[in-house]
Amino acid sequence: MPRMLMAGVVALAVPWPAAGTTSGPRRQLVDTIIVHAIGGPSCAAGKLAFSGAPGDAWRWKAFFDRHPFLGIHYVVDREGVALASTPEDRLANHALDNNDTSIGIELVHEGDGIEPFGKRQIDALIRLIRSIRSRYFVPVENIKGHSDVDVRTFACGGAVYATKMDPGANFPWKLVRAAVRDEPRLVAGPSLVTHRPHPPARSRSGAVGDDLLPSR
Repeated sequence: MPRMLMAGVVALAVPWPAAGTTSGPRRQLVDTIIVHAIGGPSCAAGKLAFSGAPGDAWRWKAFFDRHPFLGIHYVVDREGVALASTPEDRLANHALDNNDTSIGIELVHEGDGIEPFGKRQIDALIRLIRSIRSRYFVPVENIKGHSDVDVRTFACGGAVYATKMDPGANFPWKLVRAAVRDEPRLVAGPSLVTHRPHPPARSRSGAVGDDLLPSR
């Protein structure tokens, strides 16, 4: 399956003010977290291909912040940088028919079942999920993948494929769910960030030095 260029890995997880547009009204109930991947399948010349996931959280936050229709609450990249887009208390258009009470998290990742998930990215995702669950009662069984909630299919080269495969067949669900399996402790509502911190320093090494995580 064709695959695009993978960005280098190094950095720290950094909070960022939620500045994205919303595709719906304010809401109080959040009971689900849906994990996505930027990359997705399509059919090219009768063969399954993936769209790729180049760049970092800054690139994809800007994409979702400006998009007139699509939305996401958080983006987490391969370096472990986690940025907010649509505020948690607003509906974002990220998962067909599953947006009303869910928070969407987009991983900068191929989502093709081949690219490994790095430790920095998964650790940042776990921290983010724990943080969300300190504000909303989200049972572990309601932490889902995009492929769990959107089961549409498409034909390609005589075969039928899932339209949404993300976050990917090799996503370490067992590890993530075990890390957040404690009952959520509701401690506070979401807080508004009113200042814009400086972006983190970028690594020039381009090294992919992550310890890779086992799937499922």
